[in-house]
Amino acid sequence: MGYEASLSLAWEELDRLDLQDCSISLLGEDYRLMAKKKEVLLAGGARAGQMQAVLILHYLIGFMQKGYSPCGEWISFKETRDGNLFWPAFQKSAVEPLAQAFSHNPDGLARNLIEGLDGRIVEGGDLAFEIATFPGVMVRLLLWQGEEELPAEASLLFDRGLTRIYSTEDVAVLLLAVVQKAIE
Repeated sequence: MGYEASLSLAWEELDRLDLQDCSISLLGEDYRLMAKKKEVLLAGGARAGQMQAVLILHYLIGFMQKGYSPCGEWISFKETRDGNLFWPAFQKSAVEPLAQAFSHNPDGLARNLIEGLDGRIVEGGDLAFEIATFPGVMVRLLLWQGEEELPAEASLLFDRGLTRIYSTEDVAVLLLAVVQKAIE
């Protein structure tokens, strides 16, 4: 999937906002933004993937324009503007793989969430975790083991305040990135 157009538009907007070089963390990895070179680099100097770069640039645009302040209301992707339209695709690409990973290897998934993503266990489901995506931006993963007749289930929640700085598509990509990293 190409993100070239999104990256180009994001860099243009960040030029207008006068973004300076900065560092930011995304899903436990440190990134360095080189504003004049229009590059997003991992801490070791390698170029960030396009998906990560878009997530970071869009986060910075939203943060610089509106600020981010959690409102304390946890919502699911379905509750975003137009979330119902994208729900079937989101469920297939993010929710179902997370539930299947939990069903097939609950200990491995828990270890990835705790060790790989610095998650912490919270209340909810049969097992639930809270993961920092960006500084102060948390995502909750709720997991249910399922039974013989019922498959495992998963739910991803985030603070409604994120929808002030991120589009529905950006929320979907962020949650997908969390799931991908959790089940690696």
